Amino acid sequence: MLFFKILFWFSLAVVVYSYFLYPFFLFVFARFFGHSSNTGTDDYLPQIGVLVPAYNEEKVILRKIENILSMDYPADKLSVWVGSDCSDDRTDEIVRSIDNPRVHFWRSPERGGKTGIINGLVPQITSEIILLTDANTMHHRDCLKEMVKHFADPTIGGVAGHIEHKITEMNENAETVYRNFESWQKVLEGKLHSTISAFGGSYAIRKSLFQPIPKNAYSNDDVLIPMNIIRQGYRIIYEMEAVSEEDMTEKVKSEFGRRVRIGAGNFQSFFWLFYFLNPMRGWPAFCYVSHKVTRWFSPFFILFCFISCVVITVLGGGQIYKFLLSCGIIFSISGLLYHEVPLRINRHIFYFFAMNLALLFGAVRFSGGVKSAVWKRTER
Repeated sequence: MLFFKILFWFSLAVVVYSYFLYPFFLFVFARFFGHSSNTGTDDYLPQIGVLVPAYNEEKVILRKIENILSMDYPADKLSVWVGSDCSDDRTDEIVRSIDNPRVHFWRSPERGGKTGIINGLVPQITSEIILLTDANTMHHRDCLKEMVKHFADPTIGGVAGHIEHKITEMNENAETVYRNFESWQKVLEGKLHSTISAFGGSYAIRKSLFQPIPKNAYSNDDVLIPMNIIRQGYRIIYEMEAVSEEDMTEKVKSEFGRRVRIGAGNFQSFFWLFYFLNPMRGWPAFCYVSHKVTRWFSPFFILFCFISCVVITVLGGGQIYKFLLSCGIIFSISGLLYHEVPLRINRHIFYFFAMNLALLFGAVRFSGGVKSAVWKRTER
């Protein structure tokens, strides 16, 4: 009985800390210990190369390139570098047909996923700053200027941009709420020292700080690359005004599959980032463990919490456990029935469980071994 009680309260504490207490502590610590970057003047406009990995992106690749070239940034300091991951549609043909010396094209000799394109193309880019982005991410005109102003501060190694999701349904989307919550935390982490991850569709780094990531890095470049830069002693900050937009898939199966892929990459990252489990690494270690590690392992703690509460209740452990178990069951059922009872709170409960279930499936996929960074693109 004692073992299950300890397991229950410890598991519950980890989940509550991850989603509620850490954001509170982060807000307090950022307010008292935080600092901003020393931004440059409007004349600080370094050379920027925009890296676009592409696999079968014929529907969006032309619009993507036009979007980059139309941004408010000096034409002679902005270039586009498209890397094709052995596309078998018209992606390569479309890019090659663009008659513009600022647009560069490279086709990978073999499929290697986004990781292979990044590792293969970054060394070819001659710019001081590299913006890593996705083909379906469209940037606002002032996005680049809002990012690069921070690189005037020599302590800044990377800047993560803010991504907004374009949705067609009238109701508020749970993914959007979660993204906004994540963005708020990333801003505070950047003030404290560094945000320990970016959104993969838009983040800029100093080329000199780039380190190749493992060939089988699976949907986690936006964690590994920023963390490698932090490891070198530089900061990564989050700029809310560097806005980009992405279309969201309305296919639940495709979105869940994307989440499972991200989950597998998260557990892969955990075993590559033991360096930051050392509390002597300072604020980055605090943010990494509190924001990422506890969140990645929360599906297991939720299961431990439920199973131990059931066992304690069956063994007659007390009324408090019966009450908490009843609350948990009601909470779970309300999420499962959100399609039949489409209340906003039910939508968010459903999303919470779906996200954690995807993480659990991602752990299973990771345990089977991730041998390649290649995956099938998500239809949007």
